[in-house]
Amino acid sequence: MTPAKLQAQAKQGDLRAIAALIDECLTPHGMRAQVRLHQGLLSVSVQAPTPKHRQRCVAAIRELLMKLRIPAVARVRILGKNRDRSVIWSEEFALGNGTDVRTVAPRRRKQQNEDNTDTLALALSRVTPRPSSTGIQPRRSRRAKLQKDPWLAVNLSALFPGLGQIYAGKIFRGLGIILIEAVLIAVAVSAFYSPQGNTLTSLGLVFPILGIYLVNIIDAHRCFKNLSFLRLERVLKNKRNKNNPWVAVFLSQLLPGLGHLYLKNVGLGAVLMISLIVASNIARFHPGWLLVPPLLYAIACYHAYFSCPRSALHSHDPIVMIVILIVAFKLTSILIPAWVEHDFVQRFTIPSDSMVPTLRSGDQILAFKSRGRPPQKGDLVVFRAPEFAKTLDPNAGDLFIKRTIGMPLDVIRLKDGIIYINNEPLSEDYVVGPAQYNLDPQIVPADSYFVLGDNRNNSFDSHVWGYVPRNHIIGKAYKIYWPPDRIGPLR
Repeated sequence: MTPAKLQAQAKQGDLRAIAALIDECLTPHGMRAQVRLHQGLLSVSVQAPTPKHRQRCVAAIRELLMKLRIPAVARVRILGKNRDRSVIWSEEFALGNGTDVRTVAPRRRKQQNEDNTDTLALALSRVTPRPSSTGIQPRRSRRAKLQKDPWLAVNLSALFPGLGQIYAGKIFRGLGIILIEAVLIAVAVSAFYSPQGNTLTSLGLVFPILGIYLVNIIDAHRCFKNLSFLRLERVLKNKRNKNNPWVAVFLSQLLPGLGHLYLKNVGLGAVLMISLIVASNIARFHPGWLLVPPLLYAIACYHAYFSCPRSALHSHDPIVMIVILIVAFKLTSILIPAWVEHDFVQRFTIPSDSMVPTLRSGDQILAFKSRGRPPQKGDLVVFRAPEFAKTLDPNAGDLFIKRTIGMPLDVIRLKDGIIYINNEPLSEDYVVGPAQYNLDPQIVPADSYFVLGDNRNNSFDSHVWGYVPRNHIIGKAYKIYWPPDRIGPLR
């Protein structure tokens, strides 16, 4: 039965409906109630393990009945006992403009050693609090008004693990999750990019990183399991429960448009999904579009929030802060990898066997970008193909990788398979075999380099098309990161 029907039946005096609504208030706290109505007096029997449970129980029942205003109920008597029944208490109040409350002090059992019978000592006292026009204590009203939403915690945890726990008040748990996730991400990134790191380690860490992320989202919601004894909106604000704006925001964080599908706005949801796909594909080829996908996420979340009914929105909901955080985190996750690969590291796939045995066709390598640092003799350098090389072989590709042999102004000579640099023979233990061609002495031009492949007799290199200008060099290859059996640093 829906909450609206329960409320309607309760206002007609239906005892089962009243009992169901009271149970809704007490169930989150692990308590159940027995209800009896006789001549305008509603008797509620509960078990409250501690005084704190007792206070929450009385406050929740009182606030519920004050809001419902059931005509058949004029007074309420709450009878309670703890689990071992050693303490029994009673509170009674009217549902009029005043709060005439009569409190029965707790009574305790005394065990007798001889016949194991119980005796009760009962003390009565009368307490009359200050009247209020609504019958609801202002302190309780403010507490309910400022109550936190578990789905807002889920949204924060979806941005980065641990933020939702901090919002829920579990500060140390949240900080621990943030630390663990940050360390795992740092180790995974280091294992991928560092020369000695193993790419398989980096890939293996993806599973615990995603696992912690998913468990963290569930845990952020469960942090509110024991804090929701006053969440009467489940009963009294079913519109907010039916169209929770933070659920729509969370779905929009997963994929723009999902939140609008949740709100049954199929047309706009489809438009947002298609827009994200188009913008993401354009951003792959035009870096200026990298800002568009995060903005689409933010717009989708903001619009999904305000697409919910007004009764579901709260003035203190930090939707603007969430949108700003979404843009910040999305941009960080997109721009930092793009910045690293644009300014520091170049990924490159070996297109041929010209570098055998050091590199094989299909090896995927990482290269440090030069950023003004000149290569050293013996470095494996990635460079843009010189124009003359493209003229000789248009199908050779745009990027080459070779080994630096001659530096600017060096005198190069190759005779009988031995390379002489400034008349000094070069010791090479990385070649597959000696070159079967000779080169007359030649001087390497300034700001240029003489490069050769390690597979000397099957390499399209400087002995064919000449020298590499310094401004064509992209960077120095330092690691094979794939396939798994080839992972390792390059000397």
